[in-house]
Amino acid sequence: MKPSLNERLLRAADSFAVPGLIRYVVLFNALVFILHLLAPGYTSALDLVPSLILEGQIWRLFTWIFIPETLSPFWIFFALLFLLYLGDGLETAIGSARLTLFYVVGVVACTVVSFFFGLWGEGGAVLTRANTFLNLSLLLAFASVYPDFKVLVFFVLPMRIQWLALFSAVLMILSSIGQPPVVAATLGVAFANYLLFFHRELRSLLGATALGKRNHPEGRFRKPTTASIESLHRCEQCGRTDDTHPGLDFRVTSSGQEFCTEHLPKKA
Repeated sequence: MKPSLNERLLRAADSFAVPGLIRYVVLFNALVFILHLLAPGYTSALDLVPSLILEGQIWRLFTWIFIPETLSPFWIFFALLFLLYLGDGLETAIGSARLTLFYVVGVVACTVVSFFFGLWGEGGAVLTRANTFLNLSLLLAFASVYPDFKVLVFFVLPMRIQWLALFSAVLMILSSIGQPPVVAATLGVAFANYLLFFHRELRSLLGATALGKRNHPEGRFRKPTTASIESLHRCEQCGRTDDTHPGLDFRVTSSGQEFCTEHLPKKA
């Protein structure tokens, strides 16, 4: 069977996968926050400003992802810790190759849309919420893989991350109403990138089907272990089976191990 476009992209992504990618993003967010404390206003040198990029400040095309969502000394710790949890959980479930490809495509898409809309609109426009939209796509992806994982909202109210992700998405959509077109466009490509990589898991996020319990109250991430003992096929890396994902193809390597086509080793 001929592999799909998504499968070919994932195999190609193996060559540039960055294990612990989101950890590096969190680290640079923390460094930027420290620099902000030492030199207030420093983050303005990292913003995505089309007019300044055209003047030669090329670094702005990617440094915007290192600007923290919040610069509050109190909230920054929890914001970065939560982002770290999202990254570690996703990498455990889908692998570093798929996570790297998902994140990089999201960064490129948000950058291109923000740049051209900002250039076309106001020339020197700065989209300060692109990082928020990008992180929202990570939250949606995490909730699709671990829909039953619970978080404490305001450190008190337990809530399934499935509902937190959906509430956050609706809130983002409502808050973009009446904003410049660049805001809606960038939010749109963030959603589109999520759908491109996680359309199969979308039903789990919406609650239309149960892919199994993945709630880990102790806060430690594990690969999904909901495979039935009657399952004929099971991927050695992600744990998905022909029962939980009927449309997924599986291959057996020369060593006797079985993998889904998304996680098939190169030399299998």
